[in-house]
Amino acid sequence: MTGVLEAAWVIARRDFVATVYSRSFILFLTVPLLLFGVMIGASLWIDESDASASQPRVAVVADSATAEALTAARQRLADALTPVSERRGGRQSRSFPILEVVQPAEHVGPQAERLLADEAGSYSAVLGGTLDRLTLTGPARIDNNLAQRIGLIVEDARRVAALSAAGRSPAVTPVERVITAQAAGNLQYIRRGIASTVMGLIFGITVLLATLLLSNLAEEKTNKIIEILAASVPLDSVFLGKLIAMLGISFVGLAIWGGMAALAYLFVQVVQDFMTLPDAGPAVGWPVFVILVLIYYGANYMLLGALFLGIGGQASNIREIQTLSMPVTILQVGVFFLAIRVVGQTGGALAWFAYLMPFSSPMAMIALAAESETLWPHALALLWQAIWVAIIIRISSRLFRRTVLKSGSSGGFFNFGRRGSAG
Repeated sequence: MTGVLEAAWVIARRDFVATVYSRSFILFLTVPLLLFGVMIGASLWIDESDASASQPRVAVVADSATAEALTAARQRLADALTPVSERRGGRQSRSFPILEVVQPAEHVGPQAERLLADEAGSYSAVLGGTLDRLTLTGPARIDNNLAQRIGLIVEDARRVAALSAAGRSPAVTPVERVITAQAAGNLQYIRRGIASTVMGLIFGITVLLATLLLSNLAEEKTNKIIEILAASVPLDSVFLGKLIAMLGISFVGLAIWGGMAALAYLFVQVVQDFMTLPDAGPAVGWPVFVILVLIYYGANYMLLGALFLGIGGQASNIREIQTLSMPVTILQVGVFFLAIRVVGQTGGALAWFAYLMPFSSPMAMIALAAESETLWPHALALLWQAIWVAIIIRISSRLFRRTVLKSGSSGGFFNFGRRGSAG
């Protein structure tokens, strides 16, 4: 076993140095940044466009006093739901529809039909009449969403009008607050958010970087390098060494990306003071949680990477790699959804299944670290995951011997000490 690890270290050092000191490594670091930057920018732009386009518009066909009262009521309600930081930036809550005042015609009914049919105006409904008796005209589906919000606006406008008629003004009495350190419900909500975010990062980065193992092994098969390595050291060491090398390369990438993100955060923090870490943190504490995140990322990468390495060993060209890796990636997405599903669950068959299933175990255990302060389950989980890494590497190497190198093995399944391609 010692010889296997020593040989794996030699292979890992060879691959690590050859990759990190190559010019393509700069491209390796740059492409994900550009990809994520474009995706984030596009998603923000699309969300902003969709939010503006999807906000309903209601035509207010009423006298000036009624229209002014409804517009003021809508403004008050929208301001009440808009955070102070967004209000300073000129933003406003989109929970309430946009009200556009239209001068009433002689016949209000036909005018409402014309407004609803006008594609340029894009009105979802027409609100007409006086403040005492208003009529909302529009399709039936507005009864479930838009009509309720219009009702709140009308109710607020009538309340203020009644107080004004009585010679009184609406009293604005702020609710007295007592500040506490934390609340259990808020703490659980924050921890679930931390767990889900970290799980998503681990999944995305692992899938992005682990797929590099496919093309790496296929290229060395084409150049006959893998056969030279298999004749010199145990094939298990070749697979394990390549996994360790790519894991080390991914950590270098994470360190660079993390450093750039930290510098960007500090820059924004100097410019804008509203970006802060949440008051609550993971149950095990931030230092231990960060260590566990790195360890579980390594475990998740080793598990998925070992599987991809085995697939790459069976493929002879890029087309076969894509054909074989696609089902595995789809299954991994299903595993990610399974892990996300157990966030917030304290027990049950589904949670235990996620903890014990090798490919979902690292991400599910990250959720446990965010929500529970108990540490001993993580030692058992890491041992369990290490066993499965060894099993997958062993299966991959044996399949590679039989299907690619065309050499059988008479040794036992867990015999890691045999050397050479005949293993």
